[in-house]
Amino acid sequence: MEFSITKKVLYREIVDYVMITLGCISYGIGWTIFLLPNNISTGGVAGLSSTVFWALNIPVSYTYFVLNALLLTVALKTIYGVLVMTFATGFLRGYFPHPTIMHEQPFVAMLIGSLFCGMGLGFCLSYNGSSGGSDIVAAIVNKYHDISLGRVLI
Repeated sequence: MEFSITKKVLYREIVDYVMITLGCISYGIGWTIFLLPNNISTGGVAGLSSTVFWALNIPVSYTYFVLNALLLTVALKTIYGVLVMTFATGFLRGYFPHPTIMHEQPFVAMLIGSLFCGMGLGFCLSYNGSSGGSDIVAAIVNKYHDISLGRVLI
């Protein structure tokens, strides 16, 4: 059996992974720099990881990875997205341990953080990837039922 990859398929896969990487880093910026320091939670696994961080001071990247490991299916791009998000949040928390961006303006921080998170999630989902968490559940529902990813996530 001969296995060959065309240039078009290889290019598409590279673009998918680059966009998933950019999306996860964008989500990580919004979550780590704007939302988390202002005690603003997101939904899904990221929100649960934030709550565990605030309650037990366990790094969000650890909780995020462990919770996603429980949800992961054999989906390479989802596994890749979870690894990039884990790295991005761990790196950003180390590089910006106590960010003070918009610290006195939590509403503006929530808007900017949500913008980064939304754009990041949009990139991931648009390029056949996922950041993990509730995206995995949404992808499963989308696969077996005729309901869009956006509708399932809402």
